[in-house]
Amino acid sequence: MTKALCCLVVACAVAAGCSGSGTDLVPTAKHLDELVNAHDMDGFAAALADNVTSTGPDGVTHTGRDSVRGWLAHMIPGFHVDSRGWEQSGDTVKWMSTIRSDAFAKFGVNPIKTNTYAVFSGSKVVRFMATFDRETANKMRFMQFYADVVNGGNIDATDKYLSDDFVEHQPLPPGVPKGRDGVKAFFTMAHEAFPDLHGTPTLVLADGDMVLVWGTWEGTNKGKFMGQPATNKKLTWEVADVVRIVDGKATEHWGVDNMAQAMMAAHRK
Repeated sequence: MTKALCCLVVACAVAAGCSGSGTDLVPTAKHLDELVNAHDMDGFAAALADNVTSTGPDGVTHTGRDSVRGWLAHMIPGFHVDSRGWEQSGDTVKWMSTIRSDAFAKFGVNPIKTNTYAVFSGSKVVRFMATFDRETANKMRFMQFYADVVNGGNIDATDKYLSDDFVEHQPLPPGVPKGRDGVKAFFTMAHEAFPDLHGTPTLVLADGDMVLVWGTWEGTNKGKFMGQPATNKKLTWEVADVVRIVDGKATEHWGVDNMAQAMMAAHRK
């Protein structure tokens, strides 16, 4: 009897360890979605511990209730989350979400999909983390390239986004080197010819490790480009890019654009 009782006590202890406090935390996790969908930042903040830490899909970690609230607040316009697949293990709840927000729409990536988990202490969230699924992560990686290199003109940042063995399939101007150095040379010339170059993604699609971006580019043509003299006019043209992204870096690129046609048309006017 004593042995059987000991076994029962151990079994209960193991079960308690597997379920944390024994509290069903899934309804509490679901309530987080209800709060943000209602744009109730006060209610959401009240669900967080004072020392909460949160890591967003961009990899940035925020510490403290006010910091986490501020991070989420900038995404609230147009925000809506639909979640599914809640699973609890001890004090941790994991689930998957599809999220819409005006902030994502500005990047041409809306909605996004995340894998999310929250760690609770009692009823308060002490750790919160959301990570992109692979296709969303690849789309956002390309959007970061747009922000840094296409629009920001940070040519050196190219190394962060392109692999060492990067292959360029799009024909480049004569004299431009192959591979990653060719991309750097192209954007150096493009920003010299169009000092205010800006690209706006209008369609972003992903399938496996492939990402397609259709965008509208514009800029004031102040210098010659691809053998054509400057037009000194504001030009707009369409660009389509397809990249293969592996482990966060582009390994291949295919692209087409009508920049040259836009320049020739401006010269004829």
